[in-house]
Amino acid sequence: MGVTNPAFLSVLSPHVGVSTFFVLSGFLITFLLIKEKETTGRVDIFSFIKRRALRIFPLYYLAIFFLIIMDVTGKAGITNCIYPYALTYTINFAPKACAFSAMSHFWSLSVEEHFYLFWPIVFAFGKRTAITTISLLVLGCLCFGTSLYEPTTLYYLSRWTFPAMLPILVGCLVAFVCKIEKVKSIFTNTATSGILLISILAGLTAPAFIKTEAAWLVSVGALVLYIYHNQDSLLVKLLELKPLAAVGVISYGLYVWQGIFTGNGPYRTEHVFPPSVDIGLWLTFVVAPLSYIFFEKPLLKLKKKYSWQEKKSKDDEAFSPEKLTVARNLD
Repeated sequence: MGVTNPAFLSVLSPHVGVSTFFVLSGFLITFLLIKEKETTGRVDIFSFIKRRALRIFPLYYLAIFFLIIMDVTGKAGITNCIYPYALTYTINFAPKACAFSAMSHFWSLSVEEHFYLFWPIVFAFGKRTAITTISLLVLGCLCFGTSLYEPTTLYYLSRWTFPAMLPILVGCLVAFVCKIEKVKSIFTNTATSGILLISILAGLTAPAFIKTEAAWLVSVGALVLYIYHNQDSLLVKLLELKPLAAVGVISYGLYVWQGIFTGNGPYRTEHVFPPSVDIGLWLTFVVAPLSYIFFEKPLLKLKKKYSWQEKKSKDDEAFSPEKLTVARNLD
């Protein structure tokens, strides 16, 4: 039993972690798009794409370049067929035969980028169009999922952008409903907020008992709403602790480098790279901060060039998206 209990491990599985980040990503990006539209009257799609590119691409391609060096020098046995997918941000569509364990976590970055290439365009057509589109996609993912594709053992169908975008879609919907007065009254009711939080946390254990993602995603979305509407709660204070805040700052680098150095698990070949999981974890926590300070941070300054002037309302003044999570820096 204990931490080796399959039910316990299912709650802490990598898939659960990635899906949580997806919900947060969808919420934060959509929340910022809504603020931009309210403040400026429009959404600058090209600036949005440039900000995303400056945040995501440099470190991603640096990591790919590092792996190429490991491969060329004979330290890693990477199949050549994976490179076209890795270099074009389509690694989530790569055949299983091309997979390399130290790159396997990049599928989630691909799904995010595919979604955010079309999401600001849809959003620009107006709130009604955006919500309708998101709702239809959610229904499509829930009703059809991978059943739309021919059964195969050649591909990781669950990593394909549709239906893997489902948690991101849930986060987008949460961003749209978070300011609705009825929703606010539910999550700010001091008489029931404690019970509500316990119910939400109980719902987060759903993967341990039922084989459905829907109930669990609803709980994650509800937790985001709870945090948004209870900025003075103990939970938010815990999320603001300096160690967690520090992890949040370098979280994108942690995600990228942990997969590369740990190989995303104990899978190993006769090559020397990736190293053992233990050594890989140590390398991750050394390289990620250095990567942020000397590589990512200077590039992040360029993002200000494509930023929009933000006039915060009194309601938003109390809320900082960073309080939500140790999520990757998304916008």
